[in-house]
Amino acid sequence: MIPWHRIITSVFRCLFSTLRISASPRAIAFCRFIGLLLCITAILSTFFDTAQAKERVEIAMVLWRGETEAEKGFREKLATSPDYEVVITAFDAGQNKEKLDKILAGLDHKRFRLAYTFGTMVTQAALQQTRDIPIIFNIVQRPVEGKVAASMEHPGGRATGASNLVPMDSAFRTLGTLMNIRKLGFVYSSHDPAPRYQLAEIRKQQKRFGFKTLEFPINGKEGIASTMKQVIDARVDAVIFPSDSFVKANASRIIGILNKHRIPSVVVIPEMVSENGALISLGPDYRTLGQLAADNALLVLKGRKPGDLPVRVVPQLAITINLATADRLGIHIPLQLLSVATVVKR
Repeated sequence: MIPWHRIITSVFRCLFSTLRISASPRAIAFCRFIGLLLCITAILSTFFDTAQAKERVEIAMVLWRGETEAEKGFREKLATSPDYEVVITAFDAGQNKEKLDKILAGLDHKRFRLAYTFGTMVTQAALQQTRDIPIIFNIVQRPVEGKVAASMEHPGGRATGASNLVPMDSAFRTLGTLMNIRKLGFVYSSHDPAPRYQLAEIRKQQKRFGFKTLEFPINGKEGIASTMKQVIDARVDAVIFPSDSFVKANASRIIGILNKHRIPSVVVIPEMVSENGALISLGPDYRTLGQLAADNALLVLKGRKPGDLPVRVVPQLAITINLATADRLGIHIPLQLLSVATVVKR
């Protein structure tokens, strides 16, 4: 900001010095004119500086399992806005439905201009338990089937955002370069509705790619051992996991069992490759999804209706491969695939 008060002070000192030399009516009139001009300039400068200041807005970030790369991307994009100073308050349900309900019940629609929600379950609950707050969702793989959007192009209602929808035909073409799959295990949490939508999409690819999908729901932590025994006994060629927060929270144990029995694991969440030893992830980049969700959030802040904004998707797959797991399983990774993938060596 220009230090107008210092400039005005210096000018007036000069003028007063002039007045000591000459106090003619013409000199006095000239000083008055200059003083008035400087005052008007200072007022206009203050007005424009105020007009150009960022508007402060608050966003509630409602999470299910803590912050991910998606939230980092969301924060990063909002921080670059020339129009808004965005203050985000994160509320983490810690995979606890009762805690989630309390968080949603306590959201102040007068304080928060909009709410960011992670995942299908959180978004569904937010739509049911809040009334006035626009919702920007993220990591909702099947928004239409999950009834959080009427369509991808025109969501309707007060929710829009970004979807981690996976183009399954591209995913299975990629898997075909690594292994021959005839029996595919699908392991998921029985308490989360979202994986069922993903299972339906996978089954649409069975005839085209020549495999059969076997379903293995897990009923809580106490059910992990028995479900994984069923997977091993079924002698599946590989296991594919949906975007499932319960599975991610218990991924080291689940993936560890599969690796021990030399069963390849295919995931959507990239961190399960880098952190939990899964073989390969096929899905959109979470950080990019966060940035796309932020694009819609900024449009809503500018007055657009969420229901008029298309759900954003990342058109291409992001591939992450764990070379250590591939060596353990005896799987050769083609050079062409390595050239386009993010490689994890441990």
